Amino acid sequence: MACADGIESTATAIIARFHPERDLLRWTCAGHPRPVLVRAGEVTQLPEPEGGPGPPLGVLPGTDYTAAAVSLEIGDIVLLYTDGLTERRDRDPDEDTRRFLTAARQCFAQQPPGAGHDGLDDYARRLAAHLDGSHRTDDATLLALRRIHPSQGADKQALT
Repeated sequence: MACADGIESTATAIIARFHPERDLLRWTCAGHPRPVLVRAGEVTQLPEPEGGPGPPLGVLPGTDYTAAAVSLEIGDIVLLYTDGLTERRDRDPDEDTRRFLTAARQCFAQQPPGAGHDGLDDYARRLAAHLDGSHRTDDATLLALRRIHPSQGADKQALT
């Protein structure tokens, strides 16, 4: 996501990389909501990188960003999203996050995502629809990734 502010442009970002040989997702945050982990129906935000999430890109030139890591189990789902999906301008951002976590948990409980791409796509669509509405004044993006057994992927990749 980018914001054109003339000379002083900024952007928020999540940069993540999955290492299938170690079952490890490494990620860093620049002013973006932290990713969410769905494991067997339990929903939690991924822990902050050491020192906390970094500021948006371009706010403090020369800023170093620290990566965090989480081990992913087969079946784990990671949700990355923009604040436009959750943010209510007149509300506390922590309340927005709690609303997202509750919605992710409820959508999973109502119908856990089935195997394959279609099941995960359906879960993500239901979650986005649950959160979307007339309050939205910003772009809204949701990316859902699921850790699968390497033998399930045609190209032996471990995420779908």
